[in-house]
Amino acid sequence: MTASDQTLPPKADDYLRMRALATGLLLFMALLFVAALLQQEAYPLFAWLRAFAEAAMVGALADWYAVTALFRHPLGLPIPHTAIIPGNTERIASNIGSLTQRKLVTPEGIARLVGSWRIPEELIEVLLAPERRRALSDECARLLVRALNASEDAAMQRMFRDIATKVMWGVSVAPLAGQMLAGFLGSHQRDRLLNDILSAVLEYVDANRDSLGKTVAEKLPWSRVLSFVKLDYPVSHKVLDSVYDTLRSMRDDPHDPMRRKTIEWLHELSDWLMHSDEAVRREASLKEKLLAYDTLLQFLDDSWHQLKQWMLDDLSRDFSDIRGYLDAALADAGRTLQKDAVLRAMLHDGVQGLVEALATRHNDKIGELVANTVREWSPAQMVETIEREVGKDLQYIRINGTIVGGLVGLLLHALALLIGGGK
Repeated sequence: MTASDQTLPPKADDYLRMRALATGLLLFMALLFVAALLQQEAYPLFAWLRAFAEAAMVGALADWYAVTALFRHPLGLPIPHTAIIPGNTERIASNIGSLTQRKLVTPEGIARLVGSWRIPEELIEVLLAPERRRALSDECARLLVRALNASEDAAMQRMFRDIATKVMWGVSVAPLAGQMLAGFLGSHQRDRLLNDILSAVLEYVDANRDSLGKTVAEKLPWSRVLSFVKLDYPVSHKVLDSVYDTLRSMRDDPHDPMRRKTIEWLHELSDWLMHSDEAVRREASLKEKLLAYDTLLQFLDDSWHQLKQWMLDDLSRDFSDIRGYLDAALADAGRTLQKDAVLRAMLHDGVQGLVEALATRHNDKIGELVANTVREWSPAQMVETIEREVGKDLQYIRINGTIVGGLVGLLLHALALLIGGGK
């Protein structure tokens, strides 16, 4: 076998072997006919062998002609109604496309095929197997990187701004803040959390006493007069000390009147935020003022750049937070799908219905695609393709024709002897 033979596809290799066998059998019958013809005078029984070989050659040649005429002109002679396939490529392409559309690739057949697949089970196996799930999350991450790199920043900025604006207008912050505050006040951890807040304020006052004292001094009534007599800083520090003592008493004494009054005021505030129309109006007015500031809009535009860069930097690292979130989300989806039989049935039926609907809608396109693909083949390519696919079976026809022809020759020879009285 030559190097070129070794590169042939399996079907082409089988076809060449069967063609060589069929041709070799024809040549063998020709040699057998010559040998029997030369020996039948000396050995009368060789007449039977000659009859077999003669009829076998006729059958072999007839089938060789029929098979060859499908693909090319026999012996290169332009005999009418030969080279049938190269001469009818357009009709063959149309017929194959029509057959594919009507009988082979039908919406019902596609639906049955998809219905036989274990789509939910296969998906669960992928989502719950760490290595396969990691490969899926890595592929999702690569798609996200390509999408981010291909995104148009100006368009994404507009989209990000529009989404943020709609979210700000769509979410009622006042009732939500009131509910959160009410939840905080009704929590068993209320006193501990309030003490933590007061402690943080006290620490801030301690750490920034000088700057706070200067600010208070500037805001005091008659600050110029107090400054002139050098009493501004002593007075401001007395004010800070008074505030500090009040806050410390609120923190350390659960029954402190100011603490109780503050908690009552917070309850009134939460109720006002949740149920007052005035709170809703003030929120709307505040939103309108905020969205009128160019600084806020510029902040939203810059936020897209920062978000995009953060995502790209994170996805470029080996230990990516986004990949971790994707992996966790995929694992949760797999566990949910494993536990929920109804969801699995919905997924299976949904995929099957979607594929069947697409196949029904584009059924004519399937046949058209097949027909156009076949039309693009050159006559030589069409001959080669069909010959490779069915050529082996056609060579079996030649072999069978040789053997059947030989047997028919024996039968005719026997009939001739019977009719001629054995002469």
